[in-house]
Amino acid sequence: MSAVKKTDVAAKAGEIDGKLKGKMFLGGDRPSAEDVKAFHELLGAENIALYRWVKHIASFTDAERKNWTGKEAAAAAPAKEKKEAAPKEAAKPAAKPTAKPAAAPKADDDEVDLFGEETEEEKAALEAKKASDAEKKKEKPKVIAKSSILLDIKPWDDTTDLEDLGRKIKAVEKDGLLWGAQKLVPIAYGVKKLQQLLVIEDDKVTGDDLEDIIMGFEEFVQSMDIVAWNKV
Repeated sequence: MSAVKKTDVAAKAGEIDGKLKGKMFLGGDRPSAEDVKAFHELLGAENIALYRWVKHIASFTDAERKNWTGKEAAAAAPAKEKKEAAPKEAAKPAAKPTAKPAAAPKADDDEVDLFGEETEEEKAALEAKKASDAEKKKEKPKVIAKSSILLDIKPWDDTTDLEDLGRKIKAVEKDGLLWGAQKLVPIAYGVKKLQQLLVIEDDKVTGDDLEDIIMGFEEFVQSMDIVAWNKV
């Protein structure tokens, strides 16, 4: 990592901290290239040892870090000072150099934890967003799929009272079924057919249900055909 003035690092860190107020990441609620860029500008692009050190130090609480100025700091005093305080001893033969441990493999960028624990503000902002999303889902009305259908209902002969049949059909009640207009249409030789318009909720009424209803008037109806079926 190139030399950076302490005041420059503090200023950069303060700038990033200001941008993160109320957010988990610089771009919102998900990490982005903007977060990686700011991270590298602050700590360098390949300082893996520094990343691990920052992550490790950040894992302690403020109270724990304050305690390091006591016994922990004394224990970490340079070895040179301890050597001067101890009584002089006879010189010992130099120890054989030990083999250096193998360098740790370079971590992939994806494995580097760029961020520490969530702050209370970040947690509150995330919970508020979840609650807002849940409310929006509740407010969104459920779309009910419906169809408009036109039926041709043919009688056995010209003696069938189609107007009476129409009244009987409309008297049938079923959840998700709404009867509409009716019309008598000539076929041939004085015989007419009944055209019936209706609307159904697709999840509640099927074509088989309609056939069962109409063909249930078997003394009146010879056949039933679906002329048109349109989604509404």
